[in-house]
Amino acid sequence: MQKGFTLIELLGIIVLLGVIIAVAVPSLITSNKNAENSEKEEFNELINTACESYINVHSDEYQTLLTTSGRSATISVSELISSGYLRETTNNPNTDTQIGEENGSVTAKNSGGKITCTYNS
Repeated sequence: MQKGFTLIELLGIIVLLGVIIAVAVPSLITSNKNAENSEKEEFNELINTACESYINVHSDEYQTLLTTSGRSATISVSELISSGYLRETTNNPNTDTQIGEENGSVTAKNSGGKITCTYNS
């Protein structure tokens, strides 16, 4: 009597592995996309917080400009970094670089009484 697996047993294992892979791969892809989206949302929140904090401290300069709805103000990223509102090692998930390596700016806009900040790389 020979020891080993029969052809039917091997086919059963291959089918079982195929089913496991068919279930696992789409969920891994979905979780990877969710992680990327989450990282981008966190980056946007970080930019918003830094921008809003900077504007609150420097309210004299920006308050008049931003009180009129539809008006905007631009703050350089280097100013946010040198003032301590952003770290130079902050990663930008959109470009996979550190924010200090880019010559970007942040645009603050008053829309309906709420200031929203957008990063411009």
